[in-house]
Amino acid sequence: MIPLLLLAACAGSRTAPAPAPAPAPFALSAATEIVAGPSGRPVATATLLARIARSDYVLLGEVHDNAIDHELRARLIDALASLRPAIVFEQFADADTPITPPPSADSLEPWLDAHGFDRKGWQWPLHKPVVLAAIAHARSMWGANVSRQTLTPVVMGGGADSTVPSGLRSLMEQAPLGAAGRAVLDSELVEGHCHQLPAEMIPGMRTAQIVRDAAMTGALLRAGRDGPAWLIAGNGHVRNDVAVPRLLRAAAPNARVLTVGILERDPDGGPPAVSERRMYDLVIITPRAERSDPCAQFRRSG
Repeated sequence: MIPLLLLAACAGSRTAPAPAPAPAPFALSAATEIVAGPSGRPVATATLLARIARSDYVLLGEVHDNAIDHELRARLIDALASLRPAIVFEQFADADTPITPPPSADSLEPWLDAHGFDRKGWQWPLHKPVVLAAIAHARSMWGANVSRQTLTPVVMGGGADSTVPSGLRSLMEQAPLGAAGRAVLDSELVEGHCHQLPAEMIPGMRTAQIVRDAAMTGALLRAGRDGPAWLIAGNGHVRNDVAVPRLLRAAAPNARVLTVGILERDPDGGPPAVSERRMYDLVIITPRAERSDPCAQFRRSG
C-alpha cells in the first residue's frame, strides 16, 4: 500500500485540471430538484454538472433501496463521461488495487460475487445502472467495503485502537471525532437500529462506522492519484460533518471536495428537513421509494 501521507501530498499538489468538457444532455424529472445544502436555494442542473467537473473528489450519496438514486448517478456518469473519473464503490470489497472490469456482459454477476458485492444485501439489480455506467466510462473502479472479519473485532472490542487496522487508524487519527460528532453518530446508530441497540454496543459500532469511512477515504486517495475520483456510497458516508469528507479534507487539504446528498421527500411530499439537507454541499431531492416500515417487527415483538 502506498503511504497515506504520500497519497495526500499527491492529491494536494495536483496541477489544475483541463477546462471542463461539454457534458452530454442531462435533465431531471419534474419530481426531482437540486438545492444548495446549506441554504436550500435552487441550483440549476448546469451548475451541478459544472461543480462536479471542477472537483477533485465527488461524493455521491444514495438511499440504498431507491432505484431513482442509482439511475440518476448512472446518468451523471454518462453525462460527464469525458471526465473519465475513477469510481470508488462502497459496495465492492476494499482492495489496494483497481477492480478488473468483467470480460463480458454474461459474466456480470459472477464478477460481482468475485469482488465482494453482496447481491442479496444490496438488493441487486438496484445498483445495476450505476455499475454499468462505471464499467463503460470510469478510468478505473475501486472497492471500499470493509469485511465483516475486519469489523467484528472492532465492534466486539468496543472500538479499541488495537482492533483497528493500522493504515485506517492513521487516517482516523488525522481527524479525530470530537464529543459532538460522537453524539451525532451514536444517535444515528440508535435510530437506525429502531432504538433496540444495547448501550454497550454503541462504542464499537460507532468506531466500525468510522473505520468504514476511513476505508472509503483511503480508496479515494488511491483512486485520485491521476485524476478525479468519485465515491458511490450511502448518504451517511458522504455527509460533511462526521463521515468521509471530514477524513478526506484532513488527508488532502488542498483538494476540491464536493458532497452531493440524494435525499427523499418527506412522507407528506415536502422537502427534507433543514437539519438533514445542510450536511451536504448540494442536495438532489427525489420522490420516496415504496418500502415497508423497517421497525414494525420490533413494535410487534414488544
